Amino acid sequence: MTIRSRLPFALFAVLFACGGGDSTTGTSGAMQQSSARPDCAPNDTSCQLDGLDAPLAVGARLPLDVRITARGVAAPKIALEAARADVLEIRGAELVGKAPGFSSVLFSGEDGVVLDFVTLSVALPDRLELYRLTDDGAPEASPLPEKIQLAPGDDLELSIRAFSGATRLLGDLDAAWEVDGAIGTLLDAGRRASRRLRVKTPGLGTLAITTGGSVKTLTIEVLP
Repeated sequence: MTIRSRLPFALFAVLFACGGGDSTTGTSGAMQQSSARPDCAPNDTSCQLDGLDAPLAVGARLPLDVRITARGVAAPKIALEAARADVLEIRGAELVGKAPGFSSVLFSGEDGVVLDFVTLSVALPDRLELYRLTDDGAPEASPLPEKIQLAPGDDLELSIRAFSGATRLLGDLDAAWEVDGAIGTLLDAGRRASRRLRVKTPGLGTLAITTGGSVKTLTIEVLP
């Protein structure tokens, strides 16, 4: 009953509950009782740079780290609930974009009382971009061009990102990575939505990343 009674206010605050805070402190809840941010591995700088200041991509997964910040309150067990299950799906502490739209994410205690909430938008990607990651896991400033040249022995870590217009969308897309020819080998990089390409022999090949109905390709020429 408590959750339902707060839903109208949660949806009314859609444009105001999201975007506060930064990637260090997280996004403050609308009731100023919590902070939320993507849940990142300690060495995943690329993930740590993300706040909740952009829409979540349709089909993408976003693990969420929620912390109650109210003074004098011991951290309770938190449950997440989406105000609109047709827009957002909750899988434990992970958000999954289902369809374009807005939905509040309610942070509730064990007794069902809503402690705070944030409101997120979900958007359909209109393009994919491929980025090279630096040694600390952060993406380079610009995406890779359609064709690159490498040499045998080169080793680079790549990450796929979804965009809608000029906005980079949040979340990790489930993607299939494949490189044709014998130019190199793809390895699991240990970071979400990324792979490591280890170049072997000279030749011309194509890296293809398929997610949903979209395909991003990169032509790779390995010089002798």
